[in-house]
Amino acid sequence: MNRFAVILTHNRPELLDQCVAAIGPQVDMVIVVDNASDPPVKLEDVTCDGIDAGHPDGDVHWRTTLITVPDQPPNLSKLWRTGIDAAIELGAAHIAVLCDDAIAPPGWFDAVAAAMIETGSVVGCSDPFGHLPPGQTRVKREPDSAIMERMPGWAWVLDPVSPVRPDGALHWWFGDTDIDWQARKAGGMVMVGGFPVPNLRPNDFTNSVPGLATRAGLDGEAFVIKHGWRPW
Repeated sequence: MNRFAVILTHNRPELLDQCVAAIGPQVDMVIVVDNASDPPVKLEDVTCDGIDAGHPDGDVHWRTTLITVPDQPPNLSKLWRTGIDAAIELGAAHIAVLCDDAIAPPGWFDAVAAAMIETGSVVGCSDPFGHLPPGQTRVKREPDSAIMERMPGWAWVLDPVSPVRPDGALHWWFGDTDIDWQARKAGGMVMVGGFPVPNLRPNDFTNSVPGLATRAGLDGEAFVIKHGWRPW
């Protein structure tokens, strides 16, 4: 049991259900990190231990566990790290990291993990913008400003053997770009054509939660201090 998914969620139970149901058949365990939902997520609400007879590998069983992080305003990097650390403790070989509004299509996890192994990349994703033909891959080993060739922060896969980890100093924005750039310097970030994972509620919380837009600006400044420049 070494294929894991970490899902971050806050106050979106219907989307969480869809996200868990989509990624569950593709992994061995789903770790839901509930960030101060009201009402709180309950384990029985997200437990989808079961069988998916339509999975290409036949009947597939997976397990679900729940971690609650009450901190508000949210620190996205800290939430990622909480789920990633839990997966590593349980022996994960590859860890998918998803927001609750990212519904991964069948075969997404295996396609991304296979591309990571083939190219030696330590982080992988699929192309959400439809620029790469299915079956093709693009590997990035240096930072750049190609906005359509960046790692999407809502759906990515980590090789936990690598040194790549979320930076808690980047609370809301630029944490995903920082992970992308860490990966490029540590072996590569690979993007796979096909298997797009749409971001169903982009900027939902940034625009609705007081303080997060300001935090995004501060994160941009922190990113420049860390890397010397910012791509967007």
